[in-house]
Amino acid sequence: MNIVHRAIPHLFAQWDRVARRIRLNKRLVVFLDFDGTLVRLAPMPDAVRLDDRTREVLERLARHSCVTLAAISGREREQLQRHIGVRGMKYLGLYGWESGGKKRVALPVRVALVRTLLNLKAELRRYPGVWIEPKHSSFSVHLMGATPEARRRIYKEVQRRVEPVREMIHVMTNLRDLEVAPVSIGDKGSAVQKFLGQAAMRGALPVYFGDDLSDEPAFAAAQKQKGISILVGRRRVTRARFSLRGPAEVAAALSRMEELIP
Repeated sequence: MNIVHRAIPHLFAQWDRVARRIRLNKRLVVFLDFDGTLVRLAPMPDAVRLDDRTREVLERLARHSCVTLAAISGREREQLQRHIGVRGMKYLGLYGWESGGKKRVALPVRVALVRTLLNLKAELRRYPGVWIEPKHSSFSVHLMGATPEARRRIYKEVQRRVEPVREMIHVMTNLRDLEVAPVSIGDKGSAVQKFLGQAAMRGALPVYFGDDLSDEPAFAAAQKQKGISILVGRRRVTRARFSLRGPAEVAAALSRMEELIP
């Protein structure tokens, strides 16, 4: 992944240029990561809360016939629906793999996932603040409470455990966790490309908000369609073209977009 180290401007400092592009497009597709983008980070997944102001602007945007809203996250689709709860919004769980209905993985892959999870659960007990979140089709190793040195060791241990079954499962690296998932679950970039490939999305302007490493392929996918990419949170090496400081500024940006839509 080629990520260029360059200074990226704050979105609002370039708003006139961005606003012009939004006005010139008849259709807008807004992709929103969840944790760290729509909501502030929390120590436990269920402790997050979507701000009322953010929910209100999402509800208004979702009612616009020329706007498509899509939440895309490493969380399961059911969790996104429960935490956001905006009617008319698209919910793309597990990095976009879950887009509707029940999806299942093959039995050998499920067996490989469960065995890897159980082995890692036993091995990672010695690391304080590290815990594993089982999901229906993958699992996350949460690292928020781990030291940088512990994170490096854990990454190596997870890779070692996955190596024998790498044809069936793989590791996806994020800033605060590792996702162990079937190889059939691709990255957010693939999901964004697939979504934009629909006939109804032809010619639409994609706008992507995200904060994590898993959002980098999606930034690239949005830009491939001449879209707008925004890194949320602490600045780092990124493919995004603009930045925002946190979820409150994301809500403000969505409000500004709403004002531009006829």
